[in-house]
Amino acid sequence: MTPSPRASQTLKTSNHHQGPDHQDYHWPSSPHPTPYEIFDQKKGAPYSKTRFYHLVKIYHPDKHRHAPGDKLSHAVRLERYRLVVAANDILCDPAKRRAYDLYGAGWAGKLGMENNMREADRAWRKQPGNASMNATWEDWERWYEERNGEKKKQSPLYMSNELFVAVLCAIAILGSMGQARRASAQSMHLVEMRDQKHEAISHSMRQRQDELTSLDRQERVENFLRQREGWALASSVTSQTELSHHNR
Repeated sequence: MTPSPRASQTLKTSNHHQGPDHQDYHWPSSPHPTPYEIFDQKKGAPYSKTRFYHLVKIYHPDKHRHAPGDKLSHAVRLERYRLVVAANDILCDPAKRRAYDLYGAGWAGKLGMENNMREADRAWRKQPGNASMNATWEDWERWYEERNGEKKKQSPLYMSNELFVAVLCAIAILGSMGQARRASAQSMHLVEMRDQKHEAISHSMRQRQDELTSLDRQERVENFLRQREGWALASSVTSQTELSHHNR
């Protein structure tokens, strides 16, 4: 029985849609394929869902449940379908795709675990105070001291040039202030000595003035001559001479 032209066209169309699904695509040979390997896509190429729809038709577990001649077990088909969906979730989202490209995030399996371990190792090495840079026993000693909170050995302290100059200026200023205070104190002492001397002279003059007040005019004249011309000495000598002549 020869099929009708409509039936022949339908059969050709059916074979055209089913043939490429099984003949044009080959699952990656790697035991742990990446999303790019599953979709047969280069890492930097833009993502298109055409391949995703194509793979869904191939590996959807319900589509080939009763298909005769199917060589894939249900478990294998289901696992591949899960990987196809997971790969699509990563590549269709720019943020997830970037996270996967950088850290392998979001992809399960052995390779994903290795990427996660590498990322965890990188994160640990970036933490402050980690031991990744310890090479000698001195490094380990310092690391243990910092971790246990032990006091570090006192290292020599050095002063910067600016601070040293500032200290010298402060010392010079303090020395100048001390010298000024001593000079001021000495000046005050000299002034006090001068005032005391003037006071003594004034007191002596007042005392002598008081003594002269009680003398009469003749006595004041004699006292003046006694002070200025030494008249008292000559007068006493003359008096003694006259007294000696009178006694003879």
